[in-house]
Amino acid sequence: MTSSFDAAPFIERRQRFAEAIGDGVAIIPGAQEAARNSDVNHEFRQGSDFFFLTGFGEPDAVAVINPSHAKERYVLFVRPRDREMEIWNGRRAGVDGAVSAYGADAAYPIAELDDRLRAYVIDRPAIYYRLGNAAFDRRVIALVEQGRLARGRGIPAPARIEDPGPILNELRLRRSPAELARHRRACEISRDAHAEAMRYAGPGLHEYEVQAALEYVFRVNGSPRNGYPSIVASGPNACILHYTENDRRMNDGDLLLIDAGCEYGYHSADITRTFPVNGRFTTPQREIYELVLRSQLAALAVAQPGASYEAIHEAARRALTEGLVALGVLPRGVEDSLAMHHYREFYIHGTGHWLGMDVHDVGDYRIRGASRPLEPGMVFTIEPGLYFDPERETATYHLREYREDEMWERRLRLGVVAAKKLEEDEKAKAPKIEHPIPPAFRGIGVRIEDDILVTATGVEVLTAGTPKTVEDVERVCAEAPRLPRR
Repeated sequence: MTSSFDAAPFIERRQRFAEAIGDGVAIIPGAQEAARNSDVNHEFRQGSDFFFLTGFGEPDAVAVINPSHAKERYVLFVRPRDREMEIWNGRRAGVDGAVSAYGADAAYPIAELDDRLRAYVIDRPAIYYRLGNAAFDRRVIALVEQGRLARGRGIPAPARIEDPGPILNELRLRRSPAELARHRRACEISRDAHAEAMRYAGPGLHEYEVQAALEYVFRVNGSPRNGYPSIVASGPNACILHYTENDRRMNDGDLLLIDAGCEYGYHSADITRTFPVNGRFTTPQREIYELVLRSQLAALAVAQPGASYEAIHEAARRALTEGLVALGVLPRGVEDSLAMHHYREFYIHGTGHWLGMDVHDVGDYRIRGASRPLEPGMVFTIEPGLYFDPERETATYHLREYREDEMWERRLRLGVVAAKKLEEDEKAKAPKIEHPIPPAFRGIGVRIEDDILVTATGVEVLTAGTPKTVEDVERVCAEAPRLPRR
């Protein structure tokens, strides 16, 4: 419980959510503590949807939003005050604090949840609840089963479960000024941490030593946790997209790819930078780096309010393809390479994602079959990359045109295994070209990522100032670290 808690933004969010569910009743469980081993739990972080609506950070809580109730429209079920447990594990708001500090109309001990839910759902047409929570699903299904019996006796009760996700996703997708202030701070802290990592890194150090310097900057500036596990990938490890072992000893001549962002006020930054461990790019490293940077800037140039989200990816992949053709990496011209998606041999992910309370945040990318237009208040990443497997000497290119959106739709409709089987059958029937991968590029992995806010007049790069040009990166790498090395 905190005396500085500002209830106003949560009240406004709940009002918008309540308007959307109408006469229904929503049951929103918070996150539960998870055992790590013996009597030690994993670090707790509240569920994003639950926190978005309540601001309540304790585990094992449930919110009930019941707009049609005469008095108890917003109810919290929480752990009660317990002096002994609070001595061991920290203070609790308890039932009284849930009302006085967090603005609930009423609050009850979590042990009373099942009994009170039965009364709350009577006369409600639907229960808004997201299925897929193994610890909670059975409770909600039981309510629907009980409702079936109630309707048989002429008592109105819910006959269906509605997913509140689409409503909450849309509410979370556009940031308020207060949310943006916290998001900007997360980006500022992460910017400074990446710059210090560039200063700190050097041949002979381990990846985890650079990680420690980076995350020290997170913590000392008020970030309680990372937005996601830090990727600190040197040399060939940069070609592993979600590498997190971070235990390799770095060599002179390596590139170091760092994908890391802190969380501040329940908002996450997400920055990737790639830089030379010794402070100077080799010629092949610089060629690939500048190609990825051109791609990122091309994507940024088309990111404007009203532009389709997909246009960002289209711009990035075209710039990458043009560069790969010019470098002799791809065997065909630009248009063929785009139509046949040959660039995917080295660029195997999308160009970005929504960013907010979660690093891969909620929100639909397509609406009624079309790419979503960008709107003010949306935040997303732009993160093209190229990855050249050090052990791969040649690539096989199939001369087969296809559309990415159709490929993904087929995977969704048929399932990934069946769809991939069809794709492999189509590849087997198509002509193919075996083409060498230039030896100078093997083992190079480069990704450049920034966080972008759509404004009324354009876009704002929230992570601006994080060194990005070759000249700026080499300049900062040459500076003395602010933190002592061992």
